[in-house]
Amino acid sequence: MAQTGQTHVPVLEKMEIADILDTAIRLYRHNFLPLLEIIAIPYSLLLAMQLIVSYQFNSLTVSESADIPWSAVATMIPVVLLLIAAWIVLYPLTEGALAFAVSEAYLGRRTSVASAYRRVWPLVWRLLLTMILVFLATSTGTMFCIIPGIVLWIWFILTTPIIALEDTWGTGAVSRSYQLVQGHGWRVFGTYLLLLALVGVATYAIAIPAQFGVLAVAAALGETYLPMAGLVAGAITGVGQIVVRPVLMIAIVLIYYDLRIRKEGFDLVMLAEAMEASSPTGAPAYEPGGFRPGTVELPPQPKKQASLPPRPDEPEEGLPPPPG
Repeated sequence: MAQTGQTHVPVLEKMEIADILDTAIRLYRHNFLPLLEIIAIPYSLLLAMQLIVSYQFNSLTVSESADIPWSAVATMIPVVLLLIAAWIVLYPLTEGALAFAVSEAYLGRRTSVASAYRRVWPLVWRLLLTMILVFLATSTGTMFCIIPGIVLWIWFILTTPIIALEDTWGTGAVSRSYQLVQGHGWRVFGTYLLLLALVGVATYAIAIPAQFGVLAVAAALGETYLPMAGLVAGAITGVGQIVVRPVLMIAIVLIYYDLRIRKEGFDLVMLAEAMEASSPTGAPAYEPGGFRPGTVELPPQPKKQASLPPRPDEPEEGLPPPPG
């Protein structure tokens, strides 16, 4: 596995929507295997458990008997409860590890799958509780009207990278996300919506033809093969979603850093730390998210502004004029 370390000094600058999309695809292409390993390990387990429940349910619905055997339904309950418990732990853990790995890649650092999970494991309950808080807020807004729910979702979209990279969580992370997004909500919404559409098109452009092919073969063989066909079709869709899922987190992390550059001068802090690290005395290790507005002291302004030199035909101040 790759070891954590500094690979190069990143060039950080403000990005427009096209820049974020281009950088997201480029980061994913250059870090495909590490990011895929981070998400594939837990998500494959969740996908397998979900497919088992789906297969058992489909087997019951295509049964020739009109009455569903409730004893068979009872055997599914422990699997469903186990699936829910796995989602509760693995989903925030995976999202946090993915956000940390994307951040390291964007800042020009190498990291391994193990180091990403070690970084986030102590924060898993913070991630979970904050995600529940965001879910309750957005769900409440959606109940009254769809628009408030969407607005709250955009305001709180940066909570995962904030928890993974900064020393805050809960209402602090929610407030921090709102402060960063404030004034840029439409741009954040448009960027994420556009990338979400591109990811969805890429996923289902492959999954839908494969699903139709599998279901057509099962229908030709007989109804008894339909549950297995549904299992295969679901597996194809799940694998496609796993492959493209890191792109969405990359976009969120890029939006996070773009807003920090715009509002907090994060690029200047990184440049100062890079110059300090290149000095003979060295510098302490950089901790992502450690910078806050106002913590960087700017150099003092000169007491007197520099003036232009005198013209040749004019005497300098304090000297007698030249002889005629």
